[in-house]
Amino acid sequence: MSTTLTPAEAFPPGEYLRDELEERGWTVTEFAEILDRPIQAISEILNGKKEITTETACALSDALGTTPELWLHLQTSYRLFEQRMKSQPGAEPGQVARRARLRHIVPLAKVRARGWIPDTDDLDVLEYAVAQLLEIETLEAPPAFALAARRSNSTQPITLEQTAWLAHVRAVAADRHVAAFAPDRLASLVFEVPRITQTGPGELRLLPDRFAACGVALVFAEGLQGGKLDGAVTFLPDGRPVIALTTRGDRFDSVLFTLLHECAHLTLGHITPKGPVIVDDDLTSEQTHPNEIAANEQASSWLFPGGYEIASTSVQTILDAALRYKVHPSVVIGRVQRDTDDWRRHRTRIPKVRPYLVEAGLMS
Repeated sequence: MSTTLTPAEAFPPGEYLRDELEERGWTVTEFAEILDRPIQAISEILNGKKEITTETACALSDALGTTPELWLHLQTSYRLFEQRMKSQPGAEPGQVARRARLRHIVPLAKVRARGWIPDTDDLDVLEYAVAQLLEIETLEAPPAFALAARRSNSTQPITLEQTAWLAHVRAVAADRHVAAFAPDRLASLVFEVPRITQTGPGELRLLPDRFAACGVALVFAEGLQGGKLDGAVTFLPDGRPVIALTTRGDRFDSVLFTLLHECAHLTLGHITPKGPVIVDDDLTSEQTHPNEIAANEQASSWLFPGGYEIASTSVQTILDAALRYKVHPSVVIGRVQRDTDDWRRHRTRIPKVRPYLVEAGLMS
């Protein structure tokens, strides 16, 4: 580990220059004549009222037999020392530090463009808005969300984009009116979700009210660019559970499976209001954590009661299987793609989700 050493104190270069003149027995007037500069200019340098420029540094080196770099280094070191003295530990950070700190906490430009915080340059307003968004008392405190997040970069720490998105959906969910959480009612509803949406993504508009009746706030929210999130489960401070979904990939089968997967986390008790952070992989990665395997198996059983079985991957066979399981054909196509690792097969038959959510006014 490298250590940067900072001098305890630095002095104006004029003090060093004064020592040089005294060593040579030169007066200020004589030195001004040597440099062909006004006496006032030399006096101001000696008294620390005037900085040494590159031109002056070259003149000093010629007169004293030093290098220009020596005097420029002395000047720069003193200026840095002065600036550090203004930023001692415990002192209020300057505006540059405050602006930088905000961008270390949230992707400021992205959340401001979404309207999640005010579009202003007022630092006081921005800092307050960011603290409110992240539900923290001070900007030095990290957000404390208990969640299960279905994302594609699960080997990396939660990113700023993911944290900001989750904070936004929590704020949206906080304004929703939901019943007391009833896990049994949720399990019954989730079994019916594939049948409710059998005709396609247009039926997603029916789900928020039905989930609210089970005590769950269901939020659809576009992810931030680079967020790599499919969805998440979290709990509000009062204990209300929230399921939030993005439209990453804009595939109906993926959104539906992610919804069921997150519901499985709730019904199986994998996450609680005061539980630790649980991180999932994305839809196309191999699951290794027991909770993720269990959530996937539960979601699959809701989609394909009695077990998934299909004779071939032809269009007609897929349509017949969809009728048998009472699910939208894209659900079967998604399973075929996963099993064959051929993500292009029949992909044109998988409907997009975002247009339907926007039309229904469900995108937050």
